[in-house]
Amino acid sequence: MRISIKFFSIIFLMTAIPCQSDETFDFSVNPSWDNRYVTEGADNLDSGGLFSIDLALSKNAFSFGLWLAKGDSEDYKELDLYVEYAFSISDLEGYLSLAHLILPSEASDEDRDNEIGFGLSYSSLHWLQPGIDYVWASEQKSGYIEFSLHSELIEDDSRYQLTPYVLRSYDFGYVSDGYDGINHTEIGMALSALISTNTSLEIGLHHSWAGQNLKRDDLDDESWINIGLNIGF
Repeated sequence: MRISIKFFSIIFLMTAIPCQSDETFDFSVNPSWDNRYVTEGADNLDSGGLFSIDLALSKNAFSFGLWLAKGDSEDYKELDLYVEYAFSISDLEGYLSLAHLILPSEASDEDRDNEIGFGLSYSSLHWLQPGIDYVWASEQKSGYIEFSLHSELIEDDSRYQLTPYVLRSYDFGYVSDGYDGINHTEIGMALSALISTNTSLEIGLHHSWAGQNLKRDDLDDESWINIGLNIGF
């Protein structure tokens, strides 16, 4: 699961479904559709969008899950297995993660990778929360980092949450081999609406401006949407 997908998943999961008791396991299902598979400011498919489903089992601060994805217009498949540890220190919220990425449509070692992720956000103010997300890929031996600002706009009954955001990313060989520098700038808005006790509707609107890194590969600005459900058990 690419870092940008993870960033939006965290925004939705923080607010959509109330947490259960620490004494039980929590299970969540998150089916979603993106009209384009954009991560790190680049469209990963030649045409069409992406259907995906995220299945996660959580207890206390640990989560174990898998993310399955399939192109809606071309033969693209992806399977990611991950484990994550969430923590908080005063007003800082963070996570550590380890993921194993598999592309079943291409059976070769080059289509597998292990990624270590780390993120922090400062949550003292709802109206402006700075964050940082970093990922390191073992096969590429390269890294990628995003600096973000997002705001949590919550209605009084907390059934709705609107989260506008802006982020800037820097590539260290993760997106483009041998490149260090600005990757892309992105803005967007994520809407979460609680439609039942354990289910929320999630909609996202996003636009990315290609930086020097992406322009070197003749990649352009991107706009895309995503819609999905978050179901907790």
